[in-house]
Amino acid sequence: MSAPTTKAHRIRAVLDHLGRAEYSARDLTRRLELPDAKLRSVQRDLEELQQSGEIERTSDGKYRRPVRATPLNPVEALAVYSAARMLYHHAAEYNEHYLTALEKLTAQLPAPARRVALLANEAYRQRPNEGGSRTFELAAQAWLDGRVMKCDYHSPQKVSPMELIIYFIEVNARNREAYAIGVNRLKEGGRPYVYRLSRMRNMTLLSDECQIPEDFRPLEYLSNAWGIMTGETVKVELFFSPAVKERVLETHLGQGAEAVTLASGHTRVILNVGGVKELVPWLLGWGGQVEVIGPPELRRAVAEGHQQGQAVYA
Repeated sequence: MSAPTTKAHRIRAVLDHLGRAEYSARDLTRRLELPDAKLRSVQRDLEELQQSGEIERTSDGKYRRPVRATPLNPVEALAVYSAARMLYHHAAEYNEHYLTALEKLTAQLPAPARRVALLANEAYRQRPNEGGSRTFELAAQAWLDGRVMKCDYHSPQKVSPMELIIYFIEVNARNREAYAIGVNRLKEGGRPYVYRLSRMRNMTLLSDECQIPEDFRPLEYLSNAWGIMTGETVKVELFFSPAVKERVLETHLGQGAEAVTLASGHTRVILNVGGVKELVPWLLGWGGQVEVIGPPELRRAVAEGHQQGQAVYA
């Protein structure tokens, strides 16, 4: 965002900001990227807008636009609030565009929820920005502009050059990390894979344009993923103890999952997932309350995880 150069532009920017959140004159000067010498000009703008009734001053000396009645019904308001909270949790680092989105969502909320959301927005504003948000910004631009993104991809095993055609960006519901689904044109085969944005370094946008195939269906592609990873569907059978029956039944186990409570009080769960690697940390989190019946490779991985933990605490 560039600093406004005329009074008319400045006032429009002030009204826009005050429509989303509460600010003091000094806060607005910083948000508008104006020099400190312009603080008095901003103060005069605020005085004029207050006299005309377009804004009001709060008890703590900040300014805001008068709160209008929200057009949202309670369920819609909860949906908007939940979206704002998910965005807050996902955005680990400060990014101006994220904050703007949070403020726009907040403005749609009824007064009780708006008050909490405003506090969360202020807390988010204090977060550091160490470059991760720039990665998300460039990936989003590559996706929406239909351009190839070049970067170095730091997987746990090696660093590989990548020229990525992004088909879709998804936030993993399990760990709230952002992933790009797309084709690395430096890799043979032309198949889409899942790439974690936080593992991308030295990102640049190439001038090369690209297109998403019309037959690509992101939800279908992710339909058998436990979190974000896809692959050949594997049948998983789990046996939960009676002590966690209610917790298991409350857990969202994904599309097509089966959960049956047996006469013994145990809960038998059947999952069909695209690979089992992402299941391991979730299953370890249940401790000794779950037994993996199959497949064998998942049973071994969970057993090894418990053995390693036992060695640490022995």
